[in-house]
Formats: sequence, structure tokens, C-alpha cells
Amino acid sequence: MFRAVSRRIIRCNPFENTKYEKEKKKIRFLQKSDVMKLMAMRINDREAELARLMFVFSCFTGMAIADMESLEYSHIQTAADGRKYIRKERQKTKVEFIVPLHPIAEAIISHSRNAQARNKEQQTVKEKGDSLVFQPHCSRSVMGKNLCIVGKACGIRQRLSYHVACHTFGTMSLSAGIPIESIAKMIGHASISSTQIYAQVTDNKISEDMDRLIAKQSAKEKETMEREVYEPNSANSL
Repeated sequence: MFRAVSRRIIRCNPFENTKYEKEKKKIRFLQKSDVMKLMAMRINDREAELARLMFVFSCFTGMAIADMESLEYSHIQTAADGRKYIRKERQKTKVEFIVPLHPIAEAIISHSRNAQARNKEQQTVKEKGDSLVFQPHCSRSVMGKNLCIVGKACGIRQRLSYHVACHTFGTMSLSAGIPIESIAKMIGHASISSTQIYAQVTDNKISEDMDRLIAKQSAKEKETMEREVYEPNSANSL
């Protein structure tokens, strides 16, 4: 259209002042039941099992794959009340995030620490990256493929990715009643507007649940009415 104007084929661009609405980005996340399936599953393959553990860890911390790969034990701190939390800078936004450790996330860290301790006993030379919580020995693309295998093994239809895990954390946190400002701080969003998408998802979920409830009640009412019509009581039948 701009080329047509420059060549004087048309006088002006009829769409010059037209505003286009950006299509709302749909996020993918898991239901709690699917997260429970992943938690219960155990994989014999070492790298696939690590992919599963990191996915579950992300579901309870909201951490992106890049932040988990660079997570060190020094990033795990203890508050005055004895509760542990992660304080780290998010690689994507360079914004510091603080997330309290859920017992499940804390258990995964303990598991990784114990596994690394056992491996160290078998090593004579200290390797680089011993301070890292997660130490995958394959590329991120292979980790993604392993994650898909884990998802299929759990019977989860949705294709798994670490973005899905982050979104799962956001939606579960909001559904649990955690203020959106706190979620933004835990995830490391530069502004709350980035976190608002989880509120939209939760609102839609509430509407869908209410629609199902209304439909279920309507079906019951219809069944009751039909019973009254086709099965009159004894008083009316006399």
C-alpha cells in the first residue's frame, strides 16, 4: 500500500490511521492433576529423570530453564524465621526475583545435593560447576525431547516445555490466592502487566467452571421436571 502511494497509483493509504488489535497471547499450562502425575513418575534414564525434576521444580518456583541451569546453592538463602528462599537475577529481564521454597522444590534441591555428593565420592578430581544445583549433561534441545517423552509416559496430552512449567506456577499461585504483585516479584517480571495474563487465564477458568456447574444444575432440574411429568404422585393420579 505504501509502495502504491509512493508511485502515485493511489493518493493516500486508506488504512493509514487504522488501529490493529494485537491478538491476545494464549498461554499453556498444566492442571494440578497433571502436575501430580509428573511428581509420581520415576524415570530410569538419568537425563530424562533430570528433565522431569527440573520441570516439577519450575512448576513450584516459576523459574525459566536458563535460570535453573545457572542456579547455584549460594542463591538459596535462609530467612530469619528459618524458611528458605531463592534470591537471583533473572537472565531474561535482569530483574531480581525472590521466591520462597515450596517443600517440593526444597526436596528436589536436597535430592540433587545428595546425588552430587554420591558422585563426588567416586571422583578423584573436582569438576567445574559443582556449585550448580542442576547439572544436565546434554543440550537444551535434548532436554526438551526428554521432557516430551516424560509427558507421554505420564499420559499427559499437552506437549511439555519449560515455558509451560513457568505458566503453571503463575496460574497455580494466582488460584491459591497469592496477590499478583507477589507473583510478579517471584517470577521476576519487570512490570505487573506481564503477570496480568495469569489473571485472565484464571478468570476464564472460573467462567468455564461456572458454565459447567450451571449446565449440570440445568440437567438435574430438567431430569426432575421430566420425572414429575411422567411419574405423577399418588395424590394427582386419583
